[in-house]
Amino acid sequence: MSTWAENRRADKVVAAEQRRADQALLFEQRRTDREAEARLKQAQTDAARARRAELRAALTGWLRAHTLDLLFVPVIVVPAVLAWTAMAAYGQEVFGPVGTLLPLFSEGAMWTFAFAVPMAQRAGRSTGWLHLGTWVFAAVAAVLNYVHGSTVAHGIVMALVSVGGVVVHQLVTASPAGKRRSRAERDAQRLERQAARRVLAVRRAALDQAVAELASDGTATLVHRPGLVAYRRRFGRARLVPATVPGLPVPDSDDVLGDDLAAEISEYLTALPAPRPSVERNARNAAGSAETAPAEITDKVAGYAAKVRAAIDAQQLPARPSQTQVRKFLRIRGAVAVEVHRVLFPTDTDPGDDDPRQAVSA
Repeated sequence: MSTWAENRRADKVVAAEQRRADQALLFEQRRTDREAEARLKQAQTDAARARRAELRAALTGWLRAHTLDLLFVPVIVVPAVLAWTAMAAYGQEVFGPVGTLLPLFSEGAMWTFAFAVPMAQRAGRSTGWLHLGTWVFAAVAAVLNYVHGSTVAHGIVMALVSVGGVVVHQLVTASPAGKRRSRAERDAQRLERQAARRVLAVRRAALDQAVAELASDGTATLVHRPGLVAYRRRFGRARLVPATVPGLPVPDSDDVLGDDLAAEISEYLTALPAPRPSVERNARNAAGSAETAPAEITDKVAGYAAKVRAAIDAQQLPARPSQTQVRKFLRIRGAVAVEVHRVLFPTDTDPGDDDPRQAVSA
């Protein structure tokens, strides 16, 4: 009997402890749920507060950036509303009830083009035709509002009100003010434009003076003569003339005419009869006299001779170059080349193929 009672009391103790453990666990679970719910609500509150702060910052920034634009809103909206209602009433008088749609043409077309201009500018597209459409339909709206006026004064007022809003809109938005360029930047851009126009004019003149190379299949290719040229315009016609620039070397292509002339002179002198001994001796004596050379030539001969010796040592010229080779290498006149050749080779009895002082018998 006692054993059964003790077991019953032990079972009751165990059951009571289990209930207390279950209640403690339930309490802890509820407390955890309340904390999680509180954290979730706090996170939601913080997110909402952050969104409101971000919205306020964006709105404040937009207001700061568009303060000047907002000042013009009444000036733009009020004339638009007045003109829209006036055109609706006038359209109803002319076309009946359907005439209330007249502002969609007179005012709507004008404002459509006006809003399209800044949109095209932001997209980087051309706005020329959009500007033209804006002003064309602004003129249409002004004429319609002027005709609507019962008197001349009323017509002028209504015309000015009709186009006043779109004019202000275009002045504010169609040509946004950018960074003002400095005087140096404006001058540089002006010079760049002038240089571009100059290059275009030279290319056009070169195209007019170009020759064509005709192939066997009938195709033609334009050929230009390279070199330094100057642009000249005379009697309304542009042309290019050869030019030289001090300090720049003369291109080899510019020596073609001089080489041809030297060759013709050589052929002419070769065809002449041999000179008399006395005339040839006098000519050689005159050529061999260093005092007969001009001072400006004798001052430069030593430097030219040194350059030719260096070229011979570097194997840029043959061991005994002719006067023509010396002249082409130094790009000097024939008379100077003669003196340089005489200094380098004093024992040379051949005056060279381009000696300008070669004796010619009559």
